[in-house]
Amino acid sequence: MISFNLQPIAVRGLTGIGNYTAEVAKRLIEKDSELHAFDFRGRNGAKEILAENLKMDLSGNDLHIVRSLPLSVYIRMGAAGKIIPYHKLTKSKADTTVFFNYLTPGGLTGPNMITVYDLVCERYPETMQAKNRRLLQGHLGDSIKRANTILTISEFSKQEIIDVFGVDESRIYVGPCGVDTTFYTPGVGFTTNINKVYDLERYIFYVGTLEPRKNIKTIVEAFNKISDKFPDVKLVLAGGLGWQPDATLDAIKNSPVSSRIVQTGYVSDEEKRDLLRNAELFIFPSIYEGFGMPVTEAMACGTDCIISDSSSLPEVSGGLLTMIKHDDVNSFAAAIENKLLNPIDSECKQKLIAQAATFNWDRAALAARSAIKGASL
Repeated sequence: MISFNLQPIAVRGLTGIGNYTAEVAKRLIEKDSELHAFDFRGRNGAKEILAENLKMDLSGNDLHIVRSLPLSVYIRMGAAGKIIPYHKLTKSKADTTVFFNYLTPGGLTGPNMITVYDLVCERYPETMQAKNRRLLQGHLGDSIKRANTILTISEFSKQEIIDVFGVDESRIYVGPCGVDTTFYTPGVGFTTNINKVYDLERYIFYVGTLEPRKNIKTIVEAFNKISDKFPDVKLVLAGGLGWQPDATLDAIKNSPVSSRIVQTGYVSDEEKRDLLRNAELFIFPSIYEGFGMPVTEAMACGTDCIISDSSSLPEVSGGLLTMIKHDDVNSFAAAIENKLLNPIDSECKQKLIAQAATFNWDRAALAARSAIKGASL
């Protein structure tokens, strides 16, 4: 029997890891699967949220909700967690346990698979919130040692895990993030009212958390440089505020064209699709990514992109996108100007769509299934 720890989707408002967990897990869960989540004192309504995020009726599944303590506290206990073994805490009868979010508690025994999306905690620790950095740096190594197999989301991240932790590559399985090409499709016009709310016609678009690793200051500075040449173009930044957003917010506030920089905050999937479809250009200058789902979503909509040449992004692009060193503001500005003056043709759009279609959730689930089988051997 397999148990799935679904903690990343026991919350509302899913982002990258949550979306990956939901899409992969719903393809793996069977009627005899155990489902685990931690919901301290039942404050979050985890059972209902899990069903909502999985878009599944879980009434027939074996759902185990731990209400005695938060999972993060249990993980921080480290080796002391063995006092309360995981299988007893969760009342689990499973043979193999699957974790979708980096860390496993010290009280976990038996075959298990973990999911490691990237190693930003090791490569760019200064871009992380201190609490999360300490948690990952303090416990990821032990979690990797405990894991029989590891699932990751790109060949780049696989190599990072090998380089940093010395893991034998036979223990690592790659299941790239998928993109729903029945949802993210080309289109003209808005199905939501977000364009009316923000008075949008021509615009450059970014979506993702506003935090240092996403390097949004570079977008703002590049936009400043070309804004006079394109007075009818706006810059739209969608996504919630992450850790240490002050530098990004200051860059927006101090921009000479701040009135043309739109912050939407968190947007629904439908609003995001509308914004991707109708953008002149999508820009993603992130310093470090395990995959970069917004890029494949943009390509699936037939929208041209400018991305940084860092980490996994070249792998995702398939050589079809303009790639620039993440801190080269002048080159980003020049690329934006060129793209606005020379939009891609229909043939290039079809190539972007075809590249996006190579990433699908069934492929990701197949890799996860192989990793679970490998853990059980």
